[in-house]
Amino acid sequence: MNDSHTPISTFDEICHLTIETMRRMDMETLLQLKRQAVRELDRAKLTKGCIELALSLKQEDRDRPTNDNQPSLLD
Repeated sequence: MNDSHTPISTFDEICHLTIETMRRMDMETLLQLKRQAVRELDRAKLTKGCIELALSLKQEDRDRPTNDNQPSLLD
């Protein structure tokens, strides 16, 4: 646990414990974890971009006056 007398968040404590655990791992395992983290971060960024685009398109749909007689690009 935390040896100092300053308050620490649960998140900070979990990070500290995780780092201490990882320090005991061998170098190859740590490098594999790093590569995996990079891949997961890239996937998360892609997902975030897709969500932002969908939100933007949804907002455009809401802002555009509806004309039921005009065919959609998706039709």
